[in-house]
Amino acid sequence: MTTPPNPFENLNHLAEQGDATQRAKSVGHALQAIPELQHWLREIRQAAVQEMREDGLSHADVAAHLGVSRARAQQIAEGRSTGKRAKAAEQEQPEAP
Repeated sequence: MTTPPNPFENLNHLAEQGDATQRAKSVGHALQAIPELQHWLREIRQAAVQEMREDGLSHADVAAHLGVSRARAQQIAEGRSTGKRAKAAEQEQPEAP
């Protein structure tokens, strides 16, 4: 069996449950909560980047610290998503009349 990636080692107990039915249920609940987890983690990252900006760092400085592009640092600060999430959000929005 594989081990969970960092920083999720504390979820290893899900794989170690002896009862297969309970293990499957617990992992199923965890899988269903992944979108909420991603949202929560994005909020934490956004707040951290905004704090860095309030401390006087430019988007370029933030980018250098995080190992992302300047544009991506700005997107994070503004709470904008990229890739599949952004495309899905665009498709969900009704078109203007």
